[in-house]
Amino acid sequence: MRCVFAALILLVPGAISSAVPVVDQVNEITQSVGGRIIFAGNSPGQSFTANAAGLLSQVDVMLSRNAGDIGDLSLEIWPMVAGAPVGSNPAFSTPINPDDVPIGSPSFVSVDTSASMIGVNYGDQYTIAINGTADISGPYAVWDRGNFDYQAGERFDRSGSWSFDSTNFDYGFRTWVDADVIPSGLVVLPDGDYNGDAWVSGADFLVWQTSHGQSGTQLPADGNHDGQVDQDDLAVWTSAYGLEPDNQVTNGSFDTGNLSDWNVVVGPNTNVSFGFPRVESFDVNGDGQPSDAMRVRLGRLDTDLFGGSVSIQQNLLLAAGDYEFSADVASQSLEAFGNTGPGNYELTLDGVVIDQVFLNGTSIDAMEVIRESLNVRIDDVEAGYHTLGLTIARGATNSREIYQFIDNIQMTPVSMPLPITTSQAVPEPTSFILLGIAMAAYLPSRSRGNLRR
Repeated sequence: MRCVFAALILLVPGAISSAVPVVDQVNEITQSVGGRIIFAGNSPGQSFTANAAGLLSQVDVMLSRNAGDIGDLSLEIWPMVAGAPVGSNPAFSTPINPDDVPIGSPSFVSVDTSASMIGVNYGDQYTIAINGTADISGPYAVWDRGNFDYQAGERFDRSGSWSFDSTNFDYGFRTWVDADVIPSGLVVLPDGDYNGDAWVSGADFLVWQTSHGQSGTQLPADGNHDGQVDQDDLAVWTSAYGLEPDNQVTNGSFDTGNLSDWNVVVGPNTNVSFGFPRVESFDVNGDGQPSDAMRVRLGRLDTDLFGGSVSIQQNLLLAAGDYEFSADVASQSLEAFGNTGPGNYELTLDGVVIDQVFLNGTSIDAMEVIRESLNVRIDDVEAGYHTLGLTIARGATNSREIYQFIDNIQMTPVSMPLPITTSQAVPEPTSFILLGIAMAAYLPSRSRGNLRR
């Protein structure tokens, strides 16, 4: 049985390299007109349009409350179609601690949404809703609203079904996006890659040049996603110029002696022994030559519940093409008797299992080492950033000295196209040349008809 679970992402200090989530959308109420009471049977909603790509890791909502018992509260994320929330169930729901809601003046209440694994991309729309169980006669919580500033969303009400709220006052909220975590199914191109080939080169400059001055949505050369192709987008290309796709996994053999360049993901209901995962010398592939490898000891906290997993993940920039992915794995028993929980191993790409080895249920003898390998070819990979992951899962408790190892993680291009080129000479983006380019972009007499991608 596969052991794949929606995981809470825990960044292990000193073991990984990770970006910090950043604020994407925000509507901080500076001119309040009061707020909406949150009571049983009616949920207010606020839609937003993402202007970043990655994991929707946190949502903050501006709340206040009366003194007393306000019942239960929950934050919900709803999908949208044609500008309105849809469905009978939210895409994600999580409790809000009523004690976190201030009495009196409203302020932001932070809600962790990382477990949703909701990936947002530029232009994606979702609705934030707050559900409650309070009686309208009070006590209750209030979602503050006001301003006229937020232009990328609308207000909604849900009383059994969704309806549009015609009042012109948006709710106070703030969304956070973690660009270093790419959820399943979300493929993101690098900044400045305007032709979508995963290289940032002179060919991308020509896309910017031929579309300079355009406005609208989904513009390939709109590098800062403000709906305009202008000098700011040239600056995005300039800062990223020279970026190329990855041709191998970074620190795939753990030669650094640590887990740098890897995100460590500890799943729910998981007991990881202190100090693990870590890098130690071990002969994982059985060639008689010990080398640095990732080692972990884990199990479930409660065997009646799902969980008991540790993953390592790395984002790779890949050109469109065919690739082989592989890794060596091993389970080791330091017990004086047999055990039937050596561990399962999964190789994933963008959250999808592409190869696996099931050892749970197989007996591992006293002081035995079981060695296996993961190897798979994936054709027609889309250009952009992808997340390569390896997961170890055990259904037993962490009460025995059973260890798991991973080493020699590799990604090999099998068939990969060359970057898109142009017959027209394009200068490297030095400051002097770009100044001339920027000035030339505004000359109406410049001919663009002979330029191509």
